[in-house]
Amino acid sequence: MSRPRGRTGLQTWLIGSFITLGVAASLLMFLVLLPTLEGSVVSGATERTSQSTIRVLEDLSEVPGDGYGLTDQQADAYVLRLASEVRGAARYYDIATGWHGANLSAAPGAFPADALTQEGDLADKSVSPSPIRARVAEGGGDSRTVFSAVRVTQGGSVVGIAEVAVPVPPPTAEIGALQRRVLFAIIAVLLLATIAGVVLARVLGRRIGRVADTAAAFSAGDLSARAPESAPREVATLAGGLNRMADRVEDLIATVTGERDRARSLVAGLAEGVLMIDPDDELVVTNDAAVRMLALAAGREARATDLDPGLMELVARARAEARPVEGPELVTAEGGALAVEAVPLSEPSGTVIVTLRDVTQERALERTRRELVANVSHELKTPVAAIRGLLELMEDDSMPAEDRREFVRLMSAESARLQRLVEEQLQLARLDAGGLPLAREPMDLAAILRAAARPRAVLAEREGVALVVEASSPVPMEGDPARLEQVLLILLDNAARHTPAGGTITVQAHVQGGDAVMSVSDTGEGIAPDAIGSVFDRFYRADASRERVDQQGAGLGLAIARGIVRAHGGEISVRSEPGRGSVFTVRLPRDARVGSSA
Repeated sequence: MSRPRGRTGLQTWLIGSFITLGVAASLLMFLVLLPTLEGSVVSGATERTSQSTIRVLEDLSEVPGDGYGLTDQQADAYVLRLASEVRGAARYYDIATGWHGANLSAAPGAFPADALTQEGDLADKSVSPSPIRARVAEGGGDSRTVFSAVRVTQGGSVVGIAEVAVPVPPPTAEIGALQRRVLFAIIAVLLLATIAGVVLARVLGRRIGRVADTAAAFSAGDLSARAPESAPREVATLAGGLNRMADRVEDLIATVTGERDRARSLVAGLAEGVLMIDPDDELVVTNDAAVRMLALAAGREARATDLDPGLMELVARARAEARPVEGPELVTAEGGALAVEAVPLSEPSGTVIVTLRDVTQERALERTRRELVANVSHELKTPVAAIRGLLELMEDDSMPAEDRREFVRLMSAESARLQRLVEEQLQLARLDAGGLPLAREPMDLAAILRAAARPRAVLAEREGVALVVEASSPVPMEGDPARLEQVLLILLDNAARHTPAGGTITVQAHVQGGDAVMSVSDTGEGIAPDAIGSVFDRFYRADASRERVDQQGAGLGLAIARGIVRAHGGEISVRSEPGRGSVFTVRLPRDARVGSSA
């Protein structure tokens, strides 16, 4: 990880700070503490001199004798001893013999001539035998002299005044030792400050460095990086704040990434084609539907140059008009139709979203709807026109009664045909809406088949067609007997219309696994291969010219049969060979629950 150059690091800051603090403390000791300590040493020496002087005066304040004073020899000896004991100048005034001095050069000028010092006056006037409190007098060159005095008694009587002037010896050795100690202390302080600065800088620097490394790793894209929350509190707070920020950023990125992935999945899974074209006419988004609809090349990045020129003109128009625009429908290579709309985005400017919607089925449904209306109109038009024509003929009062009865019979047949057409349309409508009620119950499909085929066998025999039933074994299942009988009758009627005299219609029913299978086969003219896929369409008739006029239907029977079979959860299929006949097969689930789930 690279670090910023030209900037002082934390360790350098801490070490420099501790060394600076040590230097400042050393200067403080030199400038303030050392003079204070030296003064304390001098004061201590002065105090010791004063105390020793007072003790000597106390010890020598009483001289032996009867109280008549000292002789000259005794006075001189006494003052010499006193000077020796106090290690300074001493003077003694005896009432009988006068002044006596000793070692006066130790404190020159300390005693006035033939007069007591102020300490001597105090001692002379004092009634206490204790020495006068020592006085310290400062001289030139930092010299000091301790003055004191005491009454001298002999046998309980005052015989004189003793005065001393003791020079305070300079504490040179003590001050030298003190200076050496202070110097050692300064060196120790600087050394300890440096060591403490290095240690603290390493500890804090390492911990803060880990936080900095975590921040750098996080900024480089490592969202899993987290800083250790170690002491001190400020570092722990900094690391904790960084970790919480990292957690929040990671959550936000995860949310944004999830939303992006969901959006991409949504766009990719749309049935509509979606294209995003940037201002440079580059395709930045293409979903699978768009690739499929526009037949874009697979295995390489699609480009706007691969698109239809009309589509790019629509994109340019959307940019120019800055509003959603719809273009003419595009025709695909397979003949399908695509509805196209271009929507410009405000940000980034120039980007256009193009949506493609496959309207092929819609157009086919529109065509089917038009054909259905036309077929229904045509089927309704025929019986209505026949009834109207017969009514016009019956308006002739001269019409014979037999003809009138024949016209009424024909009108009744046409109205029945018209009613059958309406009922079939209503039934198909209910099947389309899923509203055809089914009365499911346990039943034997084979028994239903035999019962329904019995009357049709008589009619078929009259037309010279043999109807054979092969359903001896029971075929138990759950279903609506009436609706399944209707399916069978539709298939039988269809087979009868297309089977000429001398032909055979065979009806079968059997169990196959979990299914009940019913089939109706004939030996008629069959169905052309190109018409197999249309036989279950509404109003489809393979070749109406081959059907007898009294048996022509509207082409809705097979569509109704397929709807009823699918309502039971089953399937109906056809297999045919022109000139050799057709086979219609119905496969139904025996368990009603399977049919319901299907």
